[in-house]
Amino acid sequence: MPRVAKKSQKKSEVKQSKIYTNMFEAFGAFWHRGFTEWAGTSSRSEYWWSCLMIWLISVVWVALIFISGFSNSPFGLEFVVSPITGILSFGFVIFALASFIPMISLTVRRLHDAGLSAWWIVLFLLGLICEPLGFIVSIVFLVFALLPTKVDGNPYHKFNK
Repeated sequence: MPRVAKKSQKKSEVKQSKIYTNMFEAFGAFWHRGFTEWAGTSSRSEYWWSCLMIWLISVVWVALIFISGFSNSPFGLEFVVSPITGILSFGFVIFALASFIPMISLTVRRLHDAGLSAWWIVLFLLGLICEPLGFIVSIVFLVFALLPTKVDGNPYHKFNK
């Protein structure tokens, strides 16, 4: 009598995205994975730590731009575009442009982690272009970013490395 192979009863393991407890590790992953990794998922911690770091860098950078631009004149404080202000402003524009693609990639992976399609990113880009729609889109993406990881039936976890 031929032997019949038994099917494995073991449930297939799903490789979830890494949970980051350190802002600097998450920000390093933001730059490391940002330009090359569009498939797979990103945990809520990776998303929010990276967003916080981008926000903190932006606030400090813009504060430095404003501080460097104020000068004392006989009429009080006035904003003057000095060479330092120009250099800082140019550097901030370069930083914003450089972080745009990794942020889109991170958002796509976060949508995947919540079990949503990456096509939702089109709504995000429309919100950037159309100002009245931007506020509503921001609220929708805030809700999407707060959604927990969808483990069961999530086809995007198979792309995690």
